[in-house]
Amino acid sequence: MGKILFMEKPEWVSWEDICECIHASHQTNKKWGFEMLNSNLTGAIIAERLQDGKCFVAIDNQTVVGTASLKILKKSKKWWAKGKVSYHCFDAILPSYRGTDVYLGLKRIRDKYDKEMGVDMIQFNTAEHNKTILKINEKMGYKRVQLAPIGNGGGYYSVTMVKWIGKSPYSDRFVRFMYNLSKFVSKTFFTPDFRFRFWFK
Repeated sequence: MGKILFMEKPEWVSWEDICECIHASHQTNKKWGFEMLNSNLTGAIIAERLQDGKCFVAIDNQTVVGTASLKILKKSKKWWAKGKVSYHCFDAILPSYRGTDVYLGLKRIRDKYDKEMGVDMIQFNTAEHNKTILKINEKMGYKRVQLAPIGNGGGYYSVTMVKWIGKSPYSDRFVRFMYNLSKFVSKTFFTPDFRFRFWFK
């Protein structure tokens, strides 16, 4: 393992390179019995979904060992969304590079861009199973705001986490209440793959 470089995706890194990193990263999730939303996308679909967003990479010896992207959302109807939102997505780290500084390095370069763009808050989603990622981000000031089932047959619940830049518009008590309410509704009425638990005749 050499010196890892963090940068915005250069031209010589293809979208298929990004795709391969994401697929390799998600292989462990499949072994655990759930499939993340981005785990089967092609490079072309990733590029199309990002459009005017930004993609960042961690490079070790000309190889993409980690990737992270963002999109700026100017409008959102979610209760937690205030102002300009940076949506973090397509995070992936090769299994052999987990436990290194790759994840934090990608977060730092992406957070720097968010600061330059003057966003009001940052949002991302991860699986409820991703205990390590949840803990890391909670230490960095992110709050859980919603738990919801996934409708692609992936078999897991997705946690939405946000971090407001500056002072939060809501009390910690209110944020916890809204998260726990979404968790209660989701787990009471829906299976992890978004099927309704009860059918009424």
